[in-house]
Amino acid sequence: MTKKLSLQSIILLLISCAMLATFIGVTYVTLIESKENNQKNILTENAVYSEKLAGTTDLLFQNMINTLEVSAANIYSNLDDPDLVVELNQLLKSSNFFNAIYLVDKEGYIVKSTPKLILEGTKVTTMGVKEAIFKKYTTISQPYRSQVTGKNVVLVSVPVYNKTNGEYFGFLGGTIHLNEINSLQDTLSLHPSHSNGSYVYVVDSKGQIIYHPESERIGDTVIENKVVAKVTKGHAGKEKVINTKGIKMLAGYAPVKTSEWGIISQTPEKSIMTPALNSVKDIIKYTVPIFIIIYLLSFLLLRKIFSPLRKLTKYAKDVATNQKTPTPVINNNSLEISELKRTIFKLVTHYNMQILNFEKEVQFDHLTGLLNRRSFNKMTSNLDTYSMVLFDIDHFKKVNDTYGHLMGDEVLKFIANIVLDEIKDKGHCFRFGGEEFLLVLPETSVEEAYRISEKLRTRVQLSISPVNSTITISLGVGGVPYSNAYKTEALDQIDKALYIAKNEGRNRTIIAESKQ
Repeated sequence: MTKKLSLQSIILLLISCAMLATFIGVTYVTLIESKENNQKNILTENAVYSEKLAGTTDLLFQNMINTLEVSAANIYSNLDDPDLVVELNQLLKSSNFFNAIYLVDKEGYIVKSTPKLILEGTKVTTMGVKEAIFKKYTTISQPYRSQVTGKNVVLVSVPVYNKTNGEYFGFLGGTIHLNEINSLQDTLSLHPSHSNGSYVYVVDSKGQIIYHPESERIGDTVIENKVVAKVTKGHAGKEKVINTKGIKMLAGYAPVKTSEWGIISQTPEKSIMTPALNSVKDIIKYTVPIFIIIYLLSFLLLRKIFSPLRKLTKYAKDVATNQKTPTPVINNNSLEISELKRTIFKLVTHYNMQILNFEKEVQFDHLTGLLNRRSFNKMTSNLDTYSMVLFDIDHFKKVNDTYGHLMGDEVLKFIANIVLDEIKDKGHCFRFGGEEFLLVLPETSVEEAYRISEKLRTRVQLSISPVNSTITISLGVGGVPYSNAYKTEALDQIDKALYIAKNEGRNRTIIAESKQ
C-alpha cells in the first residue's frame, strides 16, 4: 500500500518560498530608507546651498557698494571734469556689476549717465531714486520698472556730499537689469549639484520673484508659498513644501541681509526616487538568481499539491453555479487532500438533495401542492399575452368556524384538485394566500378564460365537498394586455372584478374592466 504524504510535510518543503517575502521586505525597507536618507540629504544640501548663495550675494552687493563709494568719494569735486563720464564708463565695464551707472542730484535730475549720455538732464521719479534721495544713505532698492529703460531693475546707490560744507548733493547709483547679463545674474544662475530638476529662485521682501530660471516667472508674487513667507521675514531653514503649481518640493531657504531678499533652492520630491530605485536594482541583481532557483523548486512542489485542489475547486464552483459536471477523478498521495475530496463529494451529494427539496418547497404550497405566490412573478416574467382568473372560496371563514381548520384545509385541497383537473395543460394554478387562488392561462383570450372560469365555478358548486355541503367560489377575470399592459395593474383590475362578484351575491364570474 502506497504511503500517503501529509499536507504538513509538503508545506514544510514550501517554507523556502518565504524567501520571496524576505526579498520583498528587504527591497521595501531599502527603498523607504534610501528615500528618507535622500530626502534628508537633499534638504540639507538645499539649505546649505541657499545659505552659501545668500552669503555670496551679500558679498557681491557689498563689493558693489564699495566700488560705488570709492568713485563717489571724489566725484563732487570732479563734476566739471570732462573725463568724468569716461571714468564712469570704465567703472561700468570693469566690474560687470551694473548695466548702467547714474549720477543723480537731490532733485532727481540725471547729472551724468553711462552708457546713455543723452539721459543727462532727465528728471527721474521712480521708486528707487526717490528712496535713495529720501534716505541719503547707501540703499539697495526693491525691484521696480525703470523710467529710463522700462525694464525691471534694482538700484544700488551711495550718497554724494560736498566735502567742503557737508551738503548733500545726490547719489551715485548703479542699476542691475534683472533680465540681462550681469554679475548678479551670473551668481544666481548657478545650480545645486545634487540632482536633476533642482533650481534656485529669488524673491524680494514682498514675495515677488526677481530671479527665476524660467524668465516668464519673474514678476510673479508667490508670498502664499510658506517657504517664501518665512524667508521674507528673515528666517532660514529647510522643509518640504508644495509650490504654487502644486508640485511637492524639498526646499532650503536663506535671506540676503543686505537687500532683504530671499533665496530658495529647491528640488522636486520625486527626484529622490532615482537613487532609491538604483539601490533596489542592486538588490535585484544579486538576489534574483537565487530567487529563480527557489521559485522553480516551489513550482514543482506546488503543481503536485494544487493539481487536485484545482480540480476540486472547479468541481465545487460548477456545483455552486448549478452547472452539471461529472465527479472528477483525483489521484493524490496526500492524506489531507484525499480526506478533503471524500468530504466534498459527500457534502455535494447531500446538499444537492437539500437544494432539490428546498426548490420544491420554495415554489409549491405544501398544503395544496399548487404553485405559490413566489412562483407567479418568475413564471409570468417571460409571458407577453395571458389571461388571469382570481377567485376565492365563498364564506370560507364560516367553514373554519363551523368544521374546524383541519376540515378547512381539506376544503382547500378539494378546490385545488378540481382546479388541476379542470385546467390540466391549459395553464397554471397558484395558491395566492389563504382561500385565494389565481389561474394563469398563457395565450388565452379573456373570453375563453371566462368560459373556463364558469365551467370551474359550476363544477365546484355541483361537487360533493369534504363538509358535505355546497361550496361556491367567486371569480374575477382579466388579462395582459386586455385589462392593462402591466401585470400589477392588470391584477389590480381583476381583484376589483372579484370584489364586485362578491358584492353582487357571490358564486359568479365578473370580467375586469379593460383600460386599453
